[in-house]
Parts: sequence; structure tokens; C-alpha cells
Amino acid sequence: MQENEFVEELDYQEEGYVQENVGAIIFLIVGVGVATLVLIFVGTLGGQTYSLVEADIDAISNNTTKEYIKEGIVSSFQALKQTGSYLPIVVLAVIIFIVLSLVIGLGGTASYGGGGYYGGAL
Repeated sequence: MQENEFVEELDYQEEGYVQENVGAIIFLIVGVGVATLVLIFVGTLGGQTYSLVEADIDAISNNTTKEYIKEGIVSSFQALKQTGSYLPIVVLAVIIFIVLSLVIGLGGTASYGGGGYYGGAL
């Protein structure tokens, strides 16, 4: 027998295990970017809109209605500020998810090695 007969040839497939995760990772990165832009533009455009209609709000003759409108505006900006403060936590969670997806995906291909065994109790 020749020595080459005992060497097992690995059968490589064109599609990789990580390939399906790439779309999800790109989607998550784009999602975080869009969320950041939305927080920036909502705050900026909201402030601009308030400055444009502030004279109209002050022209309201009913003081109760005027105060409700101003309290609603202040409350909405406070909510926007609080939501914006959670963005770093969301970004960190997305980064951890991406890293774990890559590690699990790459670890799965390395441990299976093309042998065809996908883990099972029986």
C-alpha cells in the first residue's frame, strides 16, 4: 500500500458556513447607522420646527392649552434625550452579537471539518 492511500481528501464546498451571516451582519451595522442618524435628525429638525412655530404657540389665548403644548414639547425632547443615551448600549450589544456570530460560525466549520457529523445525541 502506498502512503497516499491513507490521506483523506477534504471535500470543499463553494458555499461557506459564514456566508449566510454576512447579510445579517451588514443589516445590523446599517441598522445602527440609521438609528444614529434618526436620533440626530429628529433632534435637529424637532428643534428647528419648534423655533418656527414658537410664535404661533405663544399666540394661543387659552393659557391651559398653551401650557399643555409646551409641556408636551419639553416631554418629547426629554424622551429623545433619554433614548439617545441608550444608543451606546445598543451599539455594544450589536457588536457583541456580531463577534459571537462570527466565532460560532467559524468555530462550527473548524470543528466539523467536512466530516458530515453535525452533533446529535443519538
